[in-house]
Amino acid sequence: MTQANVRQPVRHFFIKRTMQLNLIFKILLVVFLSAVIATATLTVLYNSKAHGGSFYYMSNDMRQDLELKNILEFVLPSVIGAQLFSIVIGLGIGLFSSRKMAVPIYKFEKWVSQLKSGNLNTKISFRETEEMKDLTVECNAMAGYYQDLFREISASIDELEKSAAGNPAAMEQVEQMKKALEKVNFN
Repeated sequence: MTQANVRQPVRHFFIKRTMQLNLIFKILLVVFLSAVIATATLTVLYNSKAHGGSFYYMSNDMRQDLELKNILEFVLPSVIGAQLFSIVIGLGIGLFSSRKMAVPIYKFEKWVSQLKSGNLNTKISFRETEEMKDLTVECNAMAGYYQDLFREISASIDELEKSAAGNPAAMEQVEQMKKALEKVNFN
């Protein structure tokens, strides 16, 4: 866009709040569910092996090797710690990806509102040149096309005005067309 915007990404992090929070929630839900499933699978697997007598904790002491030990109490805290860490990583991914999606949508909405208000001189640009290149080119080409079209319409109205100089009814219609054309900024 052509207006100079002061970048404050942290202060204005949630520019599309509902969409961003929805995406973050979904990512955290997937991470949390995978953590719960992994913990449940580990617990069920351990309990089935422990009751069947085929899951032993091996130590350096021969007497202890014959005893069945509950190693779940050793393994489970580290598994839960790793899963909490994965939830934090999931939150970071959710925050980053939601912002990466929301900023282009926000810019696109602002560009469309500028066009809707009659400003065809507006241009859209994204910092993500690679991902948004095609969209940027097509949107700016569309705005350029309509600028040219309105210039042609304006020139046609000017010619119509010259040819209708003696006809008051035609001059009134030309003035109405000019008035309607004034709503659009295309020069």
